[in-house]
Amino acid sequence: MPDLTSCSAVELARRIRAREVSAVEVLEAHLDRIERQNPAVNAVVTLDAERARARANAADAALARDEVWGPLHGVPFTVKDQFSTAGLRTTYALPHYADFVPAADAPQVACLKEAGGVLMGKTNLPLAAYDWQCDHPNFGRANNPWALDCTPGGSSGGSAAALAAGLTPLELGADVAGSIRIPSHFCGVAGLRPTEDGPLRGIRPPDRPATVRHIAVAGPMARTVEDLQLEWAALCGADPAASAPATPSPDALRIAVTPELGGVPADTDTQRVLRDATTAWGAAGCEVKRRPAPFDVEDAFDTWARIQGFELTAGLPAPLRTPPLKQLVWQGYVRSKFGSLAGRMAKGASLGPRGYFRALDRRAALADGLDAFFDDWDLWVTPVAATPTFTHRPTGAARTLEGVSVPYALPIAPYNCPTAVLGHPILTLPAGRTPTGRPIGLQVHARHGADATLLAAGRRLEAVLGCDPAPASLAEAPRTDDSA
Repeated sequence: MPDLTSCSAVELARRIRAREVSAVEVLEAHLDRIERQNPAVNAVVTLDAERARARANAADAALARDEVWGPLHGVPFTVKDQFSTAGLRTTYALPHYADFVPAADAPQVACLKEAGGVLMGKTNLPLAAYDWQCDHPNFGRANNPWALDCTPGGSSGGSAAALAAGLTPLELGADVAGSIRIPSHFCGVAGLRPTEDGPLRGIRPPDRPATVRHIAVAGPMARTVEDLQLEWAALCGADPAASAPATPSPDALRIAVTPELGGVPADTDTQRVLRDATTAWGAAGCEVKRRPAPFDVEDAFDTWARIQGFELTAGLPAPLRTPPLKQLVWQGYVRSKFGSLAGRMAKGASLGPRGYFRALDRRAALADGLDAFFDDWDLWVTPVAATPTFTHRPTGAARTLEGVSVPYALPIAPYNCPTAVLGHPILTLPAGRTPTGRPIGLQVHARHGADATLLAAGRRLEAVLGCDPAPASLAEAPRTDDSA
């Protein structure tokens, strides 16, 4: 049998329920791997080993009484340190909450526990959970298990790195501009940005107002789509066996493919992986055709920025909401980190209520247009970003795209911000690797509310591609001298 830390969550759940292995044995295998390999990746930043051991012992005792808590009975998991965890430090990625201990779990964490999961600890994220790298002022930098000199992405970078290194079988991330999708893509794991259906609770300090009311979502992350299905069912409080739709056959899937978004072409390796994947799906019987983006990407990008800029500014301390200081925040500090993206968001910061509501109306119209597109297509596939992971650098430092120096946000933002604002579910699917071993994923989009159907289709697409979900072996992790 494979090492327990290499098993899928589905396999672990099955083996625990069958009493082939105990929940304590599964937990100890993961705690041992964390001890040995986490120093290299710095993904897990807070451990709750003793309470996890007590919970695993209780899970085994319950099974001895023929009691099953739920589909995750005895399966360990970790969560991004943006989610409140009762009795366990939660920093929300803000230095002044470095020692904060919430009294209650975030609803998503509570769902995973109620399904029988065993919380092991919390994972790394960047300052304010707002970057496509993962470098926390208190915890330090997380590294990509497949290339330690590269970033695992952000903001759910510790989540993806922990999965890719085999430190945990299940994770919980959050996404507003690619924070689930980019780390999943960079680390070769699967992630679901679910249908947006209202403001999040449990990912902000309890003494701060919830001004971000749109676009941000919480979602499951795992090494396989099947594991995402298991975790998604737990988050929804559903029986995975009863709620999962049938996995569609290839000849039932109509797939539209858009190789480029926002006028930013993907690099050669990403284009090759996309081409190979669509060829494989076509050979398996899918109807696959190249199509332009089904909405105005520039319009969607501006709409995302206006909503984000308005809502984030509303959450600033009162002195920073005065017009001069507000402009200093966006045009000074934020522009130094994210370049032209900050200029777009500054327009949102300057909006009044009428302009904000117009942006929300525009978002609704764009979302309706995408749903109309899904009358003819089951899935829409795009790259996650224009490049795979890149070497660590200061936030805002230039990147390279096919040997050309480009602004920091350019290879990522046009693929993630315009697609987030519409609120549709997006699956990040591991699809291939570069010659140096860096993972490449693809975004698979579906109709609003079709999360379960998207995951079922994603399992079929994943099976056709046949990507290896085994965790990285850090002793053999490939390195790259490519500074892209």
